[in-house]
Amino acid sequence: MIFSITSSTSGAGLSETLIEKKISELLPGLFDVDPPYVQGGEPIILTGSLLRESEVHFIPAGEKVPPLKSRGTDITLCGAFGSYGVLKRIAASEPSDYANTLQSKSSEVLSWIGSLQFSDIFDGLLWAFSGTRFGGARVTSGGKEAFVTLGDVVGLISAGKLSTNMSTDEVGSVPIAISKDRPIIEAIRKMVDQNVRRLFFQDGQGSFVSDRTLIDFMFSKERLGIARDHPEIWLEGEVSDVAAKTPRRCITGDLDRVARDIGPAPDDCLMTDRWRLVTRWDLAVKPWRARKLALSDS
Repeated sequence: MIFSITSSTSGAGLSETLIEKKISELLPGLFDVDPPYVQGGEPIILTGSLLRESEVHFIPAGEKVPPLKSRGTDITLCGAFGSYGVLKRIAASEPSDYANTLQSKSSEVLSWIGSLQFSDIFDGLLWAFSGTRFGGARVTSGGKEAFVTLGDVVGLISAGKLSTNMSTDEVGSVPIAISKDRPIIEAIRKMVDQNVRRLFFQDGQGSFVSDRTLIDFMFSKERLGIARDHPEIWLEGEVSDVAAKTPRRCITGDLDRVARDIGPAPDDCLMTDRWRLVTRWDLAVKPWRARKLALSDS
């Protein structure tokens, strides 16, 4: 199967294959871990709690959610539940409606990610990431299912199996800031409105809150107790109440080198000495879109 990416996705009409090896050749151990599933009928409060406990990018939807075919492409889509979908639903809610929101069916926060075969070429995986704008995809083989993330691709760059000649200056972005004293719901809505996963404090350290730290806060035992007894104040508080993370610092330079520095958590990121934010998307998808990610010569 040959995948191509259209101008609406990348800014250029591209059809050449960069990484012709199969997914099975580059990621042979995909099926060593069984992913959790959500069918879609479960309440959002349960799915949010499962996302928190599992520490995963997405939870695939079960068999009750049939796959779709993306319009105008060859890509197959499957349903999945991620932190961004949960935050988007909550951002549209008022405090008086939090109780109903948390008990709503998880199908209301469903996202659609790419679905590929283990035998598909690796380019198809990156095409799926780029086309859906989600850094995760389902891979199937002989009735088994696995979940692939941008972390797996960055791991191949770190291991020297994939390579790019791009630099942090070419892919990095300016961090989106928020004040620590702003309401938590404002942070959620800012993430959704600006389509970002991290908001940074102007504290000189580069500390940030992410979709993951917000999920950790919202679905903690303490906050779930508040949601049960007084749901209208479930999200009361300031952004400073949410546990912040600090990005790993790196020297401006080649992506092949800095890819080894990023941490293992889904929301880990790098901050260069020139104050540029570098994420897994920047390390993997941006070089691929620029046609500068390929199999390593070594």
